[in-house]
Amino acid sequence: MKKNHFQKALILMVLISINLSFSQEINNNLHGYYVAKSETSTYSSFEFDGNGKVSIIGMELRDYFTKGDSLIIYPDKSIFKFKIQKNKLIGVSDWVEKQTWIKKDTIVPNNRKDDAKAKNTALLMNEYYKITGDKSSFDFLGGDEKATIKKDKINQLCNQGLSRACLDYFGMLVIEDQGLMNLLNSKKSTKPENPTIVSLAIKIIAQGETEGYAVLGSYYYMIGNKQKAMQLWKIGEQKGDSKSSMALFNVGLEAELDKIEPEKKIKK
Repeated sequence: MKKNHFQKALILMVLISINLSFSQEINNNLHGYYVAKSETSTYSSFEFDGNGKVSIIGMELRDYFTKGDSLIIYPDKSIFKFKIQKNKLIGVSDWVEKQTWIKKDTIVPNNRKDDAKAKNTALLMNEYYKITGDKSSFDFLGGDEKATIKKDKINQLCNQGLSRACLDYFGMLVIEDQGLMNLLNSKKSTKPENPTIVSLAIKIIAQGETEGYAVLGSYYYMIGNKQKAMQLWKIGEQKGDSKSSMALFNVGLEAELDKIEPEKKIKK
């Protein structure tokens, strides 16, 4: 009798262990088109490619991963958190809280080609989340021991192939190289090209991350090589990078405003 009770308890423990393991599975294979239930939602839609990338309202292509029934998306700043409920996404963090997105029967390309590689990226994204939470690169520039440890961990994830970590590390290197106050005040850089920064950006591009063109272009623009910056942004735009497109638009707008100013002075 005691033996039977022991066997049943052992089986129950195994089942619970399997269930917990399954419920916390980390992946990035969510696929499909989700539309906001409310017309007043800031984010009308999310389109998941089944391979770790999501298009936000058809404009920004960003990273995501899932852990059990939780979904985490990294937009341009901060993070979005959701609960997955069958064919629904329920927002639980700032910007998406208490909002619902419903999956629609729309054909969405599934970009998952290498399942093992994609799952590894999801695991790295989970490690990235453990380190950063909803913080930005600025939070790792304190110079204290904790900041240095976290910065090193970000670099390790970059070396393991996580492009999001590489983009963060790129930002850290640029801030250290140029000085935070100079960047905030938009002061013209007087420093020469830093080969370490350029090499890292090339590495990001080689990883297939089109945002690498945007950040490298911005760096060249910062140090005065506007021609190289424009070339990189144009390539990024051709490859569908929204940040490269925005950079080109802003530079074009700036040029138009520069033309207007002399005209105003002449009229006066």
